[in-house]
Amino acid sequence: MDLFKKSVIIGVSVTPEVGLEVAQIDFNSQTVLKYGVRPLDYDINRREIADLDIFKETLQDLFLELQIPKGASIILNIPTVTFKVNDYPAALDEEQITNAIDEELAEIPYYKNSEPVTSAALLPNSTIQFNKIAYISAQKSMLIEIAMLIKDLGYKLYAIDSSVNSVLRALILKERVNVEPDVSWILMIVESFCCRVILMQGRNFVDAYEEKISIGEVLGDAENYSTVTAAVAPLLKNIPSKYLCVVSKTNIISAEVLASKLTYSAPIIHQEANSFSKEAFMELDPSVDESLAKTVSLDIIGSALYCDFEPLSAVHFNLYNKALGEVYLSEQPPEITIGGRTIVLSYQFLIKLLIIVAVLILVPTIIGFVYLTTTIGTQNNQISDLEREISSIEKFLKENEDISSDMFDEGDEIRLGLGHNKNIYSYYTIVGTEIPKKLWLTHLKLSDKTTVEGQADNLESVYAFFRSIKDYNPNSEIKLQKLGLAATSQMQTIEEGPNTDFDTDSILTSLNADFYEFRISDEPEVSKQDIKKDGNKNDAGGLPDIEDIK
Repeated sequence: MDLFKKSVIIGVSVTPEVGLEVAQIDFNSQTVLKYGVRPLDYDINRREIADLDIFKETLQDLFLELQIPKGASIILNIPTVTFKVNDYPAALDEEQITNAIDEELAEIPYYKNSEPVTSAALLPNSTIQFNKIAYISAQKSMLIEIAMLIKDLGYKLYAIDSSVNSVLRALILKERVNVEPDVSWILMIVESFCCRVILMQGRNFVDAYEEKISIGEVLGDAENYSTVTAAVAPLLKNIPSKYLCVVSKTNIISAEVLASKLTYSAPIIHQEANSFSKEAFMELDPSVDESLAKTVSLDIIGSALYCDFEPLSAVHFNLYNKALGEVYLSEQPPEITIGGRTIVLSYQFLIKLLIIVAVLILVPTIIGFVYLTTTIGTQNNQISDLEREISSIEKFLKENEDISSDMFDEGDEIRLGLGHNKNIYSYYTIVGTEIPKKLWLTHLKLSDKTTVEGQADNLESVYAFFRSIKDYNPNSEIKLQKLGLAATSQMQTIEEGPNTDFDTDSILTSLNADFYEFRISDEPEVSKQDIKKDGNKNDAGGLPDIEDIK
């Protein structure tokens, strides 16, 4: 069995002047998916089904005709036997309120030979001083027999409600009434034996009255309508509201005609629930006989949608309760008490519990799995890096396995390095320690070949610097390849700010001073022609040739 498969909900209604109805309705699309009806006698005087054996046979035939699957949940609607709204002192507990209701019902003739079964609900519009209680009642013996025969047919009885609530659900579903919380209104239901006047505040019951009437086909229309208007006029006169909704369930009274004959201080709307109906109250599935469209009653609609309205209303009645004794208790799931709280281990509860347990177990497991997977992946990457490093080291060791530490001498290595780079080290020493005053370098290249370029404001400094270099390595090929008077220029106007920085060359040029530039190198010499090409036009400025001072 699929634990998460939604149970099939089937509405069954005992509807006087219609018969026994069976329907399956889709709440979301508001469509009658399945519908069947058979004649059934109802004893109005005793407020009971005339013959329960016929009821069982008729119900079985309808279930077979509509192919209702075994095990489906059944919501039964019966004609309202008793419906009341009373205020009880807030000091009374549940048991005391139940006793008070039983005392009221003891005076009603229908319960002389059969004790009542009651379903009561505390209304949201109760006050601090009084609890407002609405309740319905019906004969216990009749309900027990109905529950047993439904079980014998292989179905599960879920709830038993009365026609007042079923009619109200159908009206709300199709938005025939305004049930905004701040709207007070009156629902008047006309049946063949009584008129019910129910005061409403939004969806909540405020008060209820029942006026018996005597109408029939043997009487003329004028007398029948005058009987109804006379019965309700005193009540309507003293009950102000936003509007009055008239519903007729009898084929003797038209709700539309009655509404035109009533006198009331607010607008009157009407709804036919009888043979006077001019249109279907709800759309039918194509598989349903279209000729039955206007037969579908408000009672069967409200019954079939009982479960869908549970989350939409704080007031729900169910005569299928523990007051029926073993026939009810044997079908109920076990209960456990934890910390003084009773928990019903119902099918729905077990499913929710299973989901919660699964979430509590699976979520940490999934989180742990993800964490371990990530950690393992990171560690595998680290292991791969280490393996590559080890492989590289092993390769290096294998390539150098013939090399011994005895073959390596630090001193020799240092001396070898100094021998190879002695020239560079020497010139670095000279540049750092032997530069004369008034001489500055502009270019220095120290490698296999050496080139030093610079400037000075006198020849003596250039010659002295060259001798120092030559003395460090007399055998070197280094020469003073270039020496000449640099270009002169007039002092430039300084327009920059007082914090402007100038190098020596800029300062000398600005002062119109003569200075010399030189090149000392063991690179191939630059010819005079090349020098002239380079723009050294001061080479003929009276200085000796480079060859003369080698």
